[in-house]
Amino acid sequence: MVNLLHKRFFCALIITTSFLTLSGCGMLFSSNHQKITLQSSTKDASIKFQKEAEAKNSKKVKVEKTSYYYTAQVSKPGYKTSNYAFQLHKRSPTYAFTILNLAIPIYGWFYGIPLDLMTPKTRKFDKIQKIPALTPYEPRKSDEKYMLVHNTSIDAKGTDIIWHNYFSINKFKNDNHQDSRSVRKQNKSKDKEDVKIDNTIFTSALNATMTEMNFRDTLSMFPNINNSLYLNATIKKVTFHYVTSKIAKNPSKQRYLGHANNLISIELQIDWDVLDYYKQSICTLKTDKKSDLFLISYSASESEYHQKIADAMEDNMDYSVMDIRKQLSDKGILKISNLKEQVIPAISIDKPVADPNKRINDFLKSSVTVKVDDGHGSGFVVSEDGYVITAYHVVAGSKKIEVILNDSDKVEAEVVRKNTEADLALLKIKKNGLSPLLLSQTTDPEIGIDVWAMGTPKTLELGKSVSKGILSGLRKANNVNYLQTDVSINHGNSGGALISKDGTVLGVVTSKLEGVGIEGVGFAISSQEIFNKLKLAYK
Repeated sequence: MVNLLHKRFFCALIITTSFLTLSGCGMLFSSNHQKITLQSSTKDASIKFQKEAEAKNSKKVKVEKTSYYYTAQVSKPGYKTSNYAFQLHKRSPTYAFTILNLAIPIYGWFYGIPLDLMTPKTRKFDKIQKIPALTPYEPRKSDEKYMLVHNTSIDAKGTDIIWHNYFSINKFKNDNHQDSRSVRKQNKSKDKEDVKIDNTIFTSALNATMTEMNFRDTLSMFPNINNSLYLNATIKKVTFHYVTSKIAKNPSKQRYLGHANNLISIELQIDWDVLDYYKQSICTLKTDKKSDLFLISYSASESEYHQKIADAMEDNMDYSVMDIRKQLSDKGILKISNLKEQVIPAISIDKPVADPNKRINDFLKSSVTVKVDDGHGSGFVVSEDGYVITAYHVVAGSKKIEVILNDSDKVEAEVVRKNTEADLALLKIKKNGLSPLLLSQTTDPEIGIDVWAMGTPKTLELGKSVSKGILSGLRKANNVNYLQTDVSINHGNSGGALISKDGTVLGVVTSKLEGVGIEGVGFAISSQEIFNKLKLAYK
């Protein structure tokens, strides 16, 4: 009987010892879960954790200790959404049981203790996760200009695409990275290809942030040089910051020690070319910002991985736009500028004689194509000795201007007068005996009359085109009078004449509204502005 009890005791001891050894004592007595509370420092902020329902201000969650890292999304209207990351880092009280492995020779020393040291179960999260205050968007003020991102591109050398590794969130925050040998070698490699992409998909992400900050002019249809800026963003350097656990370097251990999820943040160094309304450069500024940390499962598919990269890039765009907004404000560039009208002498020209027998086809002889460095626009002759009217945005910044006459003759032109507020320019060509159009001096032409637009839409091959519509309305904005029309207007028509049936110029074609469900809403600058803004006068 005694021998039987001894045998059962030793069998139980062997089984228990084997179980403890194979599991690790700390791992055996540790829980797979922990309850924590996520607390926002921003009042009334919404907290979203995984697929659970949102909660205001604070949220109690039960997290699995099978992963080192988790993220929670915190948001509030008018504030930058935060992707808050937290991790297992403190030793759990059950880690004290690791000392039991010392009593088990060989197995406990060489298997049980290392297992307890590496498994997530023997660690714990902070019970209270205090989420830092959200950063408020600084919306556009009433005395500040509107902004629109015109183009976003990547122009980075191969050596400016960099990877950094971290083994904790704190080390990431302190920029204390531990690059592995392979990463260091890759960062210094001279064989890496340069990256050059023009007009990336991130333009829409930047403009989405501009809209959030009220820098997109969604109400006014008449932006001008006084109230609008454009930005070109060029990404010059990209740094990928990976936060990972040390066991992530050994995939075979992940099966036993839990999922080694990674965090990623993307740092972008961006050159911002600040442009005025006519796309002329004002200055170049720089930003260098990091995105929040985004969670990537070690088993994520390629499409999931790419999506997280895109999320981190868009998050970075938010921070970069907020930074560039501050720099522009500090430099006073955002302030709306009221241009003082210059006192200039009038230019006198002969007044053309109206001919009631002329038809629309005859008036096309006065229509010209204005060819510039990056394309073309339209214009029209107003004097026999070579004065031509066009829209200023057609010729702005162009080093060479060429006027193509109705008979296909090409003549170089120079800008002799401009008004950036009204978007008008007066050109002069060395040519005589031209057929000028008569400029209307009427301040309020009749709404509903037939009108025609003459110009060169889309391509040079479509020169001497004409389209018909009606005068839809009279508008005034930014101290400029406009005519609204449903005449078909396309790119290239800008600067062309909007004429009445008798060939009198009512306005200068300048723009149209584009978008889903928008048709037949175009605008021309009233011809009276040619007299007022360019100081042109009839003898």
